[in-house]
Amino acid sequence: MSKIEEIFSAGIDIGTTTTTVVVSKLKIKNVASGFVVPKIEIIDKVIIYRSDVHFTPLLDEVTIDFDGIEKIVKEEYKRAQVNPEEIKTGAVIITGDTARKDNAENVLKAISRMAGSFVVATAGPHLEAYIAGLGSGAAAYSAQEHTVVANADVGGGTSNISIFKDGKLIATLCADIGGRLIRFEPWTYKVQGFIYGGEITAKHLGITLEKGKMLSQREILKIGAALAEALISILKGKPNNLARELALGELVEDIVPEYVMFSGGVGRLIYEEEDMDDADSMTRFGDLGPALAIEIKKAICSDSIKLLKPAETIYATVIGAGVHTTELSGSTIYISDPDVLPFRDLPAIYLTVTDDFDAVTSEIIAKADKFSAQDALIMPAIVIPKAFGNSFYKIKGLTQAIAAAARKVTQKGPLVIICEDDIGKAFGNLLKNGLNKPRPVISIDQLTMKEGDYIDIGKPLYDGGVVPVVIKTLVFSNS
Repeated sequence: MSKIEEIFSAGIDIGTTTTTVVVSKLKIKNVASGFVVPKIEIIDKVIIYRSDVHFTPLLDEVTIDFDGIEKIVKEEYKRAQVNPEEIKTGAVIITGDTARKDNAENVLKAISRMAGSFVVATAGPHLEAYIAGLGSGAAAYSAQEHTVVANADVGGGTSNISIFKDGKLIATLCADIGGRLIRFEPWTYKVQGFIYGGEITAKHLGITLEKGKMLSQREILKIGAALAEALISILKGKPNNLARELALGELVEDIVPEYVMFSGGVGRLIYEEEDMDDADSMTRFGDLGPALAIEIKKAICSDSIKLLKPAETIYATVIGAGVHTTELSGSTIYISDPDVLPFRDLPAIYLTVTDDFDAVTSEIIAKADKFSAQDALIMPAIVIPKAFGNSFYKIKGLTQAIAAAARKVTQKGPLVIICEDDIGKAFGNLLKNGLNKPRPVISIDQLTMKEGDYIDIGKPLYDGGVVPVVIKTLVFSNS
């Protein structure tokens, strides 16, 4: 019987407004038999520590304060009574407007080096929406109740919506709606600064924003109400004019959830805030957060979509902590250009089993945009489920579908294919020959991955016969 081990795992979320740390204890078990490469499964998870909520430190409008982030993480580890050396796995994710900062990628890598081999991701808004929807419990509730549930992760700079049906992601929607669109001197109405979404919303209402200007309580609530109405209109599939101006990418208009959960910093306030006549406390955080929360709560309570309380609000994104499965893929792999390896932290998309190959092409194009990191040059890894079968007709049809998608996506780097079945070499050869423009193809097989997992692929070993692979699964409290 395999030995059960306990390890510490950390999740660190560096967001537009806040930075949070969660430490968990995972029980893991090696389910591989004999002397084969380890295959690890998580059999239990307990969250043992949740940090304070810290304002994300910035040096200026475009630069993250790395020393400030490092100090927060080290202090929270100390409070959790764990040493960095004890953290064996985890996830460090930069989200929201912070992901657009000039030094985001360098900060991410530096923080991850503090404690082991982490999942490291600069999450674009659509990937962030998906992760938050898993962490909040929206996906799990949707699966349990066989219904359509939306999770709106409302943070400082953006609102990222994920919609699940029977537990499966069917849409992500994102907009520049958040609590830090306008910043105030705390406990006053004096404007300290604003970003694009705040300027657009104020202009839409005929309110002039200037640094140092005093707004009235009525004007602040009016801005909060306009943003709330825009958000609810997106959720209802009928985006209003302001919502269209604030949208990041396309907004679907044919999906209306039965239930909605709110997560993120503003999301937490929706379940805690009461209407406030005593005005100054409305800006106690130095932003629109409380006013936006009040107005969202009013708007959703007067709507047909039912409000649910999530399992997690402000910790919905960071609750995911990576656990690693180390494997070797060999004998039937195909690598057209070994020099493009290694890869690190490549997210995976899982194809829907269907005989409609045009639908497969459309699915890849849509998911390549949603699951890619900020400014990604490489498409997410494409997982081919075993249920597709291994007939020549199916393999050829799938390679043609992927080749068609590759011609249309913005990412021009290597194509990474993960075949659950033993077809890696044949699939890679057919795909390489089917591309109209040369690009590297890495096709490996006999691996099992879920959508949203991350994969590291090392340089080939044994004269190119095998590649080392690390699969990283984000683990949520309700997984």
